[in-house]
Amino acid sequence: MKYKSPPELNRGRRFSDNMVCGHELLLKAKLGIRGNTKGVGYAVPAFNVTTFQGINAAFEAFETLGSSGYLAFSNSALKHFGRGDAISGLELASSYIERLAKVSTVKIATHLDHGDYTSDGGRKVVQASIEMLTSVMADNSTNKKLGIPSSLEDNIGFTREVVNMAHPVGVSVEGELGVLAGEEDEDTKSEVSTYTNPEELEEFLKCTGVLMLAPTIGTKHGPNKGKPGEKVKLNIPLAHELLKTANEVNDEIVFVAHGASTLYPNVVKFAIDQLKSLSDNSETIENWRNFVGTDWEQIQGLIGAGFCKINTDTENRQTFLAALIGAINKNASKVDIRYYDNLTTAALRNSYIQKLIMAGNYGIWHEPKIDIKSFNFKLD
Repeated sequence: MKYKSPPELNRGRRFSDNMVCGHELLLKAKLGIRGNTKGVGYAVPAFNVTTFQGINAAFEAFETLGSSGYLAFSNSALKHFGRGDAISGLELASSYIERLAKVSTVKIATHLDHGDYTSDGGRKVVQASIEMLTSVMADNSTNKKLGIPSSLEDNIGFTREVVNMAHPVGVSVEGELGVLAGEEDEDTKSEVSTYTNPEELEEFLKCTGVLMLAPTIGTKHGPNKGKPGEKVKLNIPLAHELLKTANEVNDEIVFVAHGASTLYPNVVKFAIDQLKSLSDNSETIENWRNFVGTDWEQIQGLIGAGFCKINTDTENRQTFLAALIGAINKNASKVDIRYYDNLTTAALRNSYIQKLIMAGNYGIWHEPKIDIKSFNFKLD
């Protein structure tokens, strides 16, 4: 395949107050930059948000820790914001975040998760996202129209089209090479995974020009990543092999971990205890017992292999639901629904804080407002 040199990312683009290109935050993480110092690399959790409540909780967490803020939207989340219309949802959610960012003490990036350029509907959302967000994913590893894995040539071609539109206006692009199993979104699901082929990686990176890549190394979408009691095993050696190749192409390329939710055991226990108290049926309790996340030690191994963006969704949904079950169990007759809103928002905020601390994403823009060593994430 022969392509002209891909357009470089326009680093002179200025977004609205405190909004920045997604890649800018990730490159700081790869280089270990905190304020004016440079040290050990860290990762930036990208929180998939589905509601304004989730956005509020994330901003509280970012402000508390002085973290780089990364908020991502799936296609179904945008439809939810827009009452069935993804473009309307994009306008509402992005403008809301921009208003919050204007008075923020940290830098914020917004991202389209699993945007595809293989279907007519997907193209419209990607094009609108380039206008309204600071980063987009061009997930063309699967042809959404045909429901089959894309050829390398098609994946490169579709992804390159997105880069041609996005990079000149300062919007970073994330590509995907390989197929990730599991289900995250209405349009994002696969029964099986295929690892990223190291022999294809160099060609993909050079031809597309993406600076963010989601390789597949064993992570999985959704709450059921394996069997209870068994740890998810990621291919860390492959991750290091891929990083070496990527750095030889461009050492500013960063990797992205999809399907990386950890699903905290204390949250599962809390939910099960609350369900037992509510005399809930055993099937629901068993579903909670069967939730399996990716062990954090495995994620730490990925951070050491250049994974600077850690996508986080399922564990936050789980935390919200557990907190809601507990709130109903505690007071199911509360008429003021702000009571439930406040409890679930606080739980989400603390879940976000926990993940930001685990990833090392704190003290980037200002010193944390809490003692991170004594922070204890729990549900009441």
